Amino acid sequence: MASKPKKLKKIPADLVSYIQIEGEAIVDTNDKKRIVSYAYGKLEIVDWYIALIDANSGNYAIPHTRDHLVFIRKQLQDAIKKIDEKFISTPSGPLGICYPEGYEG
Repeated sequence: MASKPKKLKKIPADLVSYIQIEGEAIVDTNDKKRIVSYAYGKLEIVDWYIALIDANSGNYAIPHTRDHLVFIRKQLQDAIKKIDEKFISTPSGPLGICYPEGYEG
């Protein structure tokens, strides 16, 4: 009895756009770390899909072509690089904490 291949989720068409928009809206290092971490997670999924296609695994049904996944991977890598290069001005105070006047500690 042959089992049906597991159908994998599609990568959203607006994924790279979302990461680019969030990258432009970065205010502090927490924002930067959050969006880069999200992008690397999606990049890992894309790489996994490519590896499954290359291995010709019959256990999974991948909803994208290899060429499309390579294109998405390149866009994600470019978006991550652009976010990494973005300069974030650090607020004054130790560890970037802004204390009210008189409470500098």
